[in-house]
Amino acid sequence: MTRRIAAAITVAKRTLIKPKIMIATLLVAAVFLFAFRATAQHSEHHQGGMMSQDMMTQHQKMMAQHQDIENLIDQLLKSFSVLENEKDPGLLKKKLAEHGALLKELQSKFQQSSGMMNMGHMSEHRMMMQHGEKAMGFSQTQTTHHFFLKKDGGVIQVEANDPKDTHNRDLIRTHLVHLAQAFAAGDFSDPLAVHDKVPDGVLVMQRLKGDIRYTFEQTPQGGRVVIYTANSQALDAIHQFLRFQVSEHQTGDSLKPE
Repeated sequence: MTRRIAAAITVAKRTLIKPKIMIATLLVAAVFLFAFRATAQHSEHHQGGMMSQDMMTQHQKMMAQHQDIENLIDQLLKSFSVLENEKDPGLLKKKLAEHGALLKELQSKFQQSSGMMNMGHMSEHRMMMQHGEKAMGFSQTQTTHHFFLKKDGGVIQVEANDPKDTHNRDLIRTHLVHLAQAFAAGDFSDPLAVHDKVPDGVLVMQRLKGDIRYTFEQTPQGGRVVIYTANSQALDAIHQFLRFQVSEHQTGDSLKPE
């Protein structure tokens, strides 16, 4: 795939005397780079996890769309070569029109692929929320998670959205007490159940569990687990784990230690 992009850039350098062709070339390279990156991120997200049948079908459709995009890239590269060598103004105009049609088709395919990918991410997030509610025992829509990175560890915080919601508040506290005890024992089965895969950093946190301290603290609307370590390797693993949670739960918390 990278060879296709390199070839497109090479053609762009050769066609500086034809601005329209150069612009088209750069557009194709940019679109393909974006599509490739999105595909890689999507595949990486599922590495080590299991997909439902619906998610598998959606993933297969997206991969088919990406194959169509690759085929269009190949056609455009061939079109570049023809345009570069065409001397007849009339034929050049005709071939530019054909080239433009390919670009429009590529744009359409890419938009379809992006739409399908967004739907896939939404479906994955809904599934994670359902798993979270089952594993944690409280509503995921009536509560808010936060994950804070600290220079000596981090914080997992969950609170009920409604200050009067004592039901979810108490369930949160019960869960977080359990979570602190389980993590201290190297048991990360709850995050595994929520995310359908082993979160980043867990294997090291399990191996170095003796160097990590987990403390539960109450907050007015829920509670938090404060994570502390003086071990630099454990600290790096804790930060990986918390960044993973920020991404999965889409909390928008800072990915840098405070």
